[in-house]
Amino acid sequence: MSFFDAFDAVRILNLPHRDDRRREMREELARVGLADDSRVSFFKASVGPDAGRFLNKNVHGCFLSHLALLETAAKAGERVLALEDDCDFNAAARDYVLPDRWDIFYGGYEAQDPSDLADSNIIGAHCMGYSPEAARRLSAYLRSMLEDPDFAPDAKAALEPDFDPAIKPLSTVRSSGFAGQIRISSRSLPRLRSSDPRGPISPAAGSIAWRRA
Repeated sequence: MSFFDAFDAVRILNLPHRDDRRREMREELARVGLADDSRVSFFKASVGPDAGRFLNKNVHGCFLSHLALLETAAKAGERVLALEDDCDFNAAARDYVLPDRWDIFYGGYEAQDPSDLADSNIIGAHCMGYSPEAARRLSAYLRSMLEDPDFAPDAKAALEPDFDPAIKPLSTVRSSGFAGQIRISSRSLPRLRSSDPRGPISPAAGSIAWRRA
């Protein structure tokens, strides 16, 4: 059984004009046995209309794109592997075995503090897996954060020196990427179980995916 068999859908975030990225991703998918797989589709990413309260319009667009993908997965009740279109898999990706119970899967990222992965700020959302429960609860939480003017920031993030309450997501500048926001959100949704290729949120080496150079 391949790692990818654990998912009902594989969605690849892609801007419509980046046909070069779609071509590269099709080659990458073929390499890991997903060529012509009916579960795979490209998901229309968006560019932020402006920076708004985000660091810049690219961060804004990234957040909106990932949130739309999560909301789609939540509505469908599917286990989804969410990829960005510059994701490459390593040779061991197909053989990775998820734990029996999981809700959030981090397939490749950089942690600010690898010795404290559970509470570390995380950069890298190019390979993320979500259970139906995670998609439902995270999308509702993040939508509320985006639209509710009284939404309270993460308590731990608010104590950090680079925290800026004027910037969304309501976290630190260092963790303002989507993977960092998912880590912060899961602290507020403790019933969700996180996993990564290094074990259930514990420091070790290894990853199944990285960003294409």
